[in-house]
Amino acid sequence: MNALTFRPFVVYFLANTMSLLGTWVQKVGLGWLTWQITESTFWTSFVSIALMAPVGMLGPFIAVYAESWDMRRAFLITKILMMLVSFTIFLLQLFGLHTLLTLITTSLALGFLSAVHHPIRLVFISIVVPRSHLASAIGLNSVSWNMSRVVGPSIAGFSIVILGLANTFSMAVFLYFPLIVALALLPLAVRPKQKAEAENFFQKMRDGGRVVFQTPIIFAALCIVGINSFFVRGVLEIQPAIVGQILGGDSKALATVTAAAGFGALLSSFLIGFGGLSPDFIRRSLWPMMVLGLVGTACLNVAESLMPMSLLFVLTGFTATLTGIGAQTLIQLDVSENYRARVMTWWSTVSFGSLTIGGVLIGYLGDLMPIENGILIVILGSGILAVLVLVKLPVARWYRSS
Repeated sequence: MNALTFRPFVVYFLANTMSLLGTWVQKVGLGWLTWQITESTFWTSFVSIALMAPVGMLGPFIAVYAESWDMRRAFLITKILMMLVSFTIFLLQLFGLHTLLTLITTSLALGFLSAVHHPIRLVFISIVVPRSHLASAIGLNSVSWNMSRVVGPSIAGFSIVILGLANTFSMAVFLYFPLIVALALLPLAVRPKQKAEAENFFQKMRDGGRVVFQTPIIFAALCIVGINSFFVRGVLEIQPAIVGQILGGDSKALATVTAAAGFGALLSSFLIGFGGLSPDFIRRSLWPMMVLGLVGTACLNVAESLMPMSLLFVLTGFTATLTGIGAQTLIQLDVSENYRARVMTWWSTVSFGSLTIGGVLIGYLGDLMPIENGILIVILGSGILAVLVLVKLPVARWYRSS
């Protein structure tokens, strides 16, 4: 069922879209400012990835505790703290005090808060809508993310040119407010009370891992998500470095290619969010979409101008999102409520952890050689892994039987 027929979700969807819009405006601004200060693909990639890396490293530990939290209160606290860090970024830029150290520090601070926020966000959607609307709500959440990805970088690119970075960062701060107000007022379903358990912290983590490895559909989806994130999403997340080196550092070009990737991602999100793809079709599509994304990423090696690069980013944005959000949808529909936060955090850990390693590695190679060659070198190993996933791992039995 379409979640947009459920009024509380519509309020959440609109407010969350505005908040995510600010996130993308800020992300592009931080990456661009890092390039201006350092002209280093490694440090530009590092700052961009630092906004997400802690999600992959800390997510499983935080999720063990997150399952017992008051989701509304936890969501509000993390969002308010993120807004305060964003306000600090704005003030530092307003007074011309930003250095590489301040950029790294504030990015890591936002990344840490995102790590705390991420399992909350993944569980939160299940108390905004009834289960019958859940698949649509997950897809529409992706629409929200990718709609912001289309519009946010475009706004950021032109705002940087016309208004300057300080005003661009201030815009990101103000876009937090609608979601904070909505979170305080939304009617939410009551989550089942968790029974008191004698299990310790590490036992709960092991239980979450056991569910992941012993459930074929979840394990198979995570195998594909890991490869997709390392080789495809890792490249998508370091676009400021790619544009800076290949296209000569034009902010309008940055806005164009980032919006192109977002447009592709938005198309796949709409397909899932508005019920255009059944769970069975999503299962059958994950591996082919992953491979198509790998091919498109490899072709960036020969994209030396804006038009072909933009078209390739439309393709990889589409395939990366269909693979990532499709896998998340399948896991959300399969996992029980008692393990939801822990298991969904495995998805985010594999996803964000893989793109962190892939993005930083390609950024490092970009300081040693032309970044397009670095992308090609890294992507060569992906073909072998893609075949192994299909032929050797348990995912093969799942894929063929679907």
